Amino acid sequence: TGVARNWQEPSAPKGPGEPAICLKEKTVDLSIEKLGDATVIRMQTPRVVYPLLPSLVAKTKEAVDGGARSLILDLQAVSYIDSATIGCIMDIYRLAKDKGGALHVLAPQARVETMLSMAGVHKIVPIFREEDEAVRAFSPEGGK
Repeated sequence: TGVARNWQEPSAPKGPGEPAICLKEKTVDLSIEKLGDATVIRMQTPRVVYPLLPSLVAKTKEAVDGGARSLILDLQAVSYIDSATIGCIMDIYRLAKDKGGALHVLAPQARVETMLSMAGVHKIVPIFREEDEAVRAFSPEGGK
């Protein structure tokens, strides 16, 4: 019929008492790593859209609650974001700022950077091409 369905691939049972078919939780594929004093959130999901955002916020909040203050959101692997994702990036910015920290965006692809610029995100959250620049910019000297 040509109607798109919101279908998720079934996964194996997670343990005793679990049903034979479980739906995968909608979650964003990312890794979080320390790089000096910075915490890098490396997005590995190409399309970051609304249903994935709660897991992104939860994982980032967990890092901030664990002491992370200098956050770098690596968007190199992301080819598409929606307006809800822009709002989510601003939520992460506020989360870091409220704890005395900061957020930098790293290496967005052209299409993603255009979306961020059109929304004015670049005026509030610095965008960097190179990881070492993003890390250095957290220093009191501003990378100088």
